[in-house]
Amino acid sequence: MKRRLAWMLAGLSGTYLLISIPVPDPLPFIDEALALLVFVNATSYLGYNVRRWLPFFGKAKRAAVPVSKGRRGVTIDV
Repeated sequence: MKRRLAWMLAGLSGTYLLISIPVPDPLPFIDEALALLVFVNATSYLGYNVRRWLPFFGKAKRAAVPVSKGRRGVTIDV
């Protein structure tokens, strides 16, 4: 159910972003920014990273890789 809601939100906000460009509004960037935020969050919940195409969102935080203590330079052959 949550994935279906995320797909609906991503589809509706993406459609709004595509359609709202030629329509003039009284508050120019508020509604488009909100639609973009909903679109980015819905697609990231679904597993798609669209932040890499939007430079003003910044870099996504990566998980820290655990470092073992006292084992520097260990190579594991598989």
